[in-house]
Amino acid sequence: MFDMWGFLLQTLTASGVAGFLLVIKGLFKDKLPPKWHFFVWSALGLMVLLPTGLHGRYTLFRWQIVIEIIKGWFGDYSFTRVLFPIPILNAVPKTFLDWVFVLYVLGVVFFAAKYMISYVRLRHVLSKGTILRDGALDRMQQIAAGHKIKLCKVIEVPGLPGAFVCGVIRPILAVPAEGELDDKIILHELFHLKHRDTFWNVVICLLRCIHWCNPLLIYCANRAINDMESRCDQYVLACLAGEERRDYGRILLSMSNDRFVKTPGSTCINNGRKNIRDRIEAIARFKKYPVGMGLVSSCVMIVLILSLAGGVQAESLYGSENSLPIAMAYARSTPCTTYAGAFDAYAKAILDQNGVYRAMCAPASMQADIVKEMHTKEYEESVDPIWDCGLNSWPSTNSGYYIYNLKHIEKDMYEGLLVIRVNYPPDGQAEEEEKLYLAAQKLRVEKENGRFITVPLEDFRNIAVAEQSLEWGCPALSGFTYSGTASDIQIDFTVQTMYYVDNRTGESDDAFFMFGSGPMFGSYTTFDTTPKPNAEFSSAFRTQFSNLTHLGTESERNGIRQIGLSVAPVFAGEERPEHLHAAVGDSSGGSSDGETWFSCIANSGLEPTFCQPGSGGSFDPVRDNVLPEYYAADLYINDTLTAQIDLRLQEGARE
Repeated sequence: MFDMWGFLLQTLTASGVAGFLLVIKGLFKDKLPPKWHFFVWSALGLMVLLPTGLHGRYTLFRWQIVIEIIKGWFGDYSFTRVLFPIPILNAVPKTFLDWVFVLYVLGVVFFAAKYMISYVRLRHVLSKGTILRDGALDRMQQIAAGHKIKLCKVIEVPGLPGAFVCGVIRPILAVPAEGELDDKIILHELFHLKHRDTFWNVVICLLRCIHWCNPLLIYCANRAINDMESRCDQYVLACLAGEERRDYGRILLSMSNDRFVKTPGSTCINNGRKNIRDRIEAIARFKKYPVGMGLVSSCVMIVLILSLAGGVQAESLYGSENSLPIAMAYARSTPCTTYAGAFDAYAKAILDQNGVYRAMCAPASMQADIVKEMHTKEYEESVDPIWDCGLNSWPSTNSGYYIYNLKHIEKDMYEGLLVIRVNYPPDGQAEEEEKLYLAAQKLRVEKENGRFITVPLEDFRNIAVAEQSLEWGCPALSGFTYSGTASDIQIDFTVQTMYYVDNRTGESDDAFFMFGSGPMFGSYTTFDTTPKPNAEFSSAFRTQFSNLTHLGTESERNGIRQIGLSVAPVFAGEERPEHLHAAVGDSSGGSSDGETWFSCIANSGLEPTFCQPGSGGSFDPVRDNVLPEYYAADLYINDTLTAQIDLRLQEGARE
């Protein structure tokens, strides 16, 4: 937590869990044993120690929406993110809220110092004690052995109001030097020792320090301590019968005081006068729970803790019935947790001309400008929040989008070419039959403040191509070009990759259909324009084009009646394959295991530039998204292996 917004997000989330647990505990008050009522607080402990909104996950309620709305009133469009569950001052305070955060941090330091001083004072008192020996020690060892508990060091200290365990790593059992303790009190503290309750006491004190200004969480911390004591009471009562149980209650009443209460790293059977009364009432209601109830309560506890700690993944988001501040709050509280999700959110912002969608994946520096622009577009009167994305023609929404040539640049940074169809030619150009009009833009996706953002690297380019199926590749678009020269032949081997997020909706009749631009095999699907900020690329396709250029004279070209090429990828660390497919014989072509080849007869002489469409296929978008270091190529001229050449990746893409 670096600012007041982060603390509010963390403490509000913890408060929601605390309120929920109090309701659950109330419903199961007499139905589940005290040990369940204590351990269920571990769910709250996890929520206090885990950063809120981790990986875009929220518990019970997305409090960040409230935070983002309030921040909007202050004109603050920075992202609220909790990296650490403890407050950290990482900048000089400048604003009023910065100074409020400083005040909060001082409060944390104050209460931490208070608890530390309390612990030091207690250790000072214990330093005056002496090691328990002889008969008294033998008696305690017998009690511990009877319940299979390993006894720690025991000391007797003058003036103690009761017995307690102190210390986490090397605990000490302290008992009063005056008088003789009842065996039931000793047994109570031995159960604390067995279950390492001094550690849980430290965790609860940490909660008190971090959330000292949240009365609900302080109340829950007190309840957790009382439930811990009640659990040990239950263990003791289960070992007693009849009048001994009533005696145990009377002993607790006689020990009621507030000395050494809430000292970290210690247990205290006399945990405050009010809490003693609550424990006496629990003793009066004591009952032995049926065999098997432990398993039931454990299952309930595990399901509850995992569901609360895991939370729910934040999804989008926008409804036209929402006001702009609420819509923006939803967007800014829904981070793109994957790079595919950032590509998806940006592409759909373009398709819908939707500034709210753009805010999901926009850098922090752009957030205020996006809001300002949408305010000037008469947002409240619009069906959608209009936003100028830079297109000069309306996109074909139901045709979806394509991410071409995805490349992993470095850790958490990717580049790719966004390709979408537009409905009309740009700039008032005349529409031509059998033409497909495209808009393309190179994008970079990277991490900023823990969320993936999308940054355009260029303005949209308008491209007109022959009508075709874009999901299988398009020679008019760029690709990764591997080149080399041998025997006066310039070889350009271009690879295009197309990545897809499954955005199909409706019935498909088991037809393979990428983006639903219309009917196919009797089926019809539509494109879902709602962003998927947690999406993964569901499929990918690779297409390869060969472009051969003869650099010699026309007479030399006329002597070539057959030309063939075999190409295979070689990845980093691999050796060049010794044998590729023999590209000889009549006109043919094919591909297998990443290798592609073709052989072609030049009946009327070889053209200066010879293009071969090549082939392609699908691949795993996660496992197989690494580019080859180079391509091994075998060149055949007139059925003879003429050259073996390594085709290297060229800087820039073929346009």
